[in-house]
Amino acid sequence: MKSDTSTFLSIVRKVLVTFSIMFAGSTTACELHAGMNEMGFGFQHPLMQQHLMPQRDAMIDLRIDRKREVNKNEEVAVPLRYVVPSNYEKISVEVTTSSGLILVSDDQFRINKAMGKHNISFVALESGEYEMLLEIYALKNNIPVTYTRKMKVVVS
Repeated sequence: MKSDTSTFLSIVRKVLVTFSIMFAGSTTACELHAGMNEMGFGFQHPLMQQHLMPQRDAMIDLRIDRKREVNKNEEVAVPLRYVVPSNYEKISVEVTTSSGLILVSDDQFRINKAMGKHNISFVALESGEYEMLLEIYALKNNIPVTYTRKMKVVVS
């Protein structure tokens, strides 16, 4: 009799555990699909959450070497690569350098394409460490914005 009771209790436990697992899973499924009528996904579903996140504004993508090692009295051209989103206009770049560097290319230029490359050329007059500063000015949705990029130049 005792073994029949323990067997019965064991079966009842297994059935209760199985139902509780199934019920917990179905509750989660209901939360993920509730409230959207015919669409199938509720607001708690990860596929719906992506629509609730705020949009991030696209920025001008500017890429230039952070550090460049060059030889004294050698002309060097460093590419500035850029990608400009469509809501930017009137983009201009000003280049300034430390006293040991001489710009060969223009110290100011405009970016008129959505994507491209512009070489910035210079000559190092003396050994040492110098800095090149690029200041980018633009209008984003008719609001002025400024970006800054720096490049360290090591001359041997």
